[in-house]
Amino acid sequence: MVMPMCSNGTGMFFKTYWDFQAYSDGCFQQFGVRPRQDWVKHQYWGTDLSSASNIIFSNGDLDPWSSGGVTKFISESVVTILIKEGAHHLDLRASNKDDTSYVREARTREINIIKEWLDLTPCT
Repeated sequence: MVMPMCSNGTGMFFKTYWDFQAYSDGCFQQFGVRPRQDWVKHQYWGTDLSSASNIIFSNGDLDPWSSGGVTKFISESVVTILIKEGAHHLDLRASNKDDTSYVREARTREINIIKEWLDLTPCT
């Protein structure tokens, strides 16, 4: 799976640029295969989530992976939650006394959304 990585050189990371060709060459040298740059997009619907439902995409604004996440409104049942001062999967971890009000609010919202979905789902 191709996950572009780069850095502007601030903090603890050296300045690096994303170079797909170099990444592909490294994969070929080490594993004998070349990655398909857009495989994830084709395998998992890309950005066309029009037929999806009952999904919550949460992203923290401190999460380096959020640039590849779903961060825009899709529909009433494909929900995006942006967590100010949030980190990677912070809302999915156990509660902690140091949690910010933003992550507590996100968890509460997620729970309420899921409860709504369960209440609206007919039992068979």
